[in-house]
Amino acid sequence: MSSEELSSHLEYFGLDQVDSKIYMGLLQLGSISVGTMAAKLEIDRGKAYRSLNKLKNFGIVTTTFSNPTICTAVEPKTALASIIERHDDEITTMKNLAKKLTEQLSTVTKTAESPDITSLSIIQGRTNVYSRIGKMIQSAKNQVYIMTTIEDLTMMYHTSIPEKISIAKMNGVEVNILTQLNTDKDYPLIHRLNSSDVKLGKLPSKSRIIVECDRQLIMSGAISDAVNLKDEGDSILFTNSSEMVNNMFSLCSLLWKKSKKLELSVISQRE
Repeated sequence: MSSEELSSHLEYFGLDQVDSKIYMGLLQLGSISVGTMAAKLEIDRGKAYRSLNKLKNFGIVTTTFSNPTICTAVEPKTALASIIERHDDEITTMKNLAKKLTEQLSTVTKTAESPDITSLSIIQGRTNVYSRIGKMIQSAKNQVYIMTTIEDLTMMYHTSIPEKISIAKMNGVEVNILTQLNTDKDYPLIHRLNSSDVKLGKLPSKSRIIVECDRQLIMSGAISDAVNLKDEGDSILFTNSSEMVNNMFSLCSLLWKKSKKLELSVISQRE
């Protein structure tokens, strides 16, 4: 994996480009003074100090009280576990507050006049996109099609979406995946998404459609091939418009019939 790809993945843990450059640089350089580190990595010293404070708070870099200050990278397994634990603590706090806040906010919430009103919204940022897809799949009551690229499915594997698919299946919902036919590629994670069935076929474009029969639809334009879970340029349209839902479900159903079933045993052999 290239340094650019590593940096891209570290963004998902809250590290920007400077943070990633410093952390990976310290892993290579070992214990070193801040001034020397900044010079070797060609980073402004002021930016280096600001980034080090952030990395110390994350628990992935340590510094001494000596003069000059010596900084050291925490080994990756411990460092990433520290960030995950930090987020787990934040989630626990939010869960503890959620019930109380829900009750208080309910007292000022206007009662919906009609549950049948057609809604349409745009959701920006790949993290938010996958969160919305997961919620839609988990709440599904009818058959769901996921039509998208292999790259998009690969990124979905690293989110909660496989778990949401399993929940939908336990609720009796069929979740089918349709992706692009490409004999030159491997499909290392596709069977781990836990879908009901997988087919390969010619997709109309490099976009994504997730549609539940008669209920809801998520769709987007062309998706970047870059495996970057922090892509803020990714966006989706989410709607319950019956006309749009029915049209897209019919399209997916037609493409599904024309596509070839992917044998999971074949995928396992390709890994």
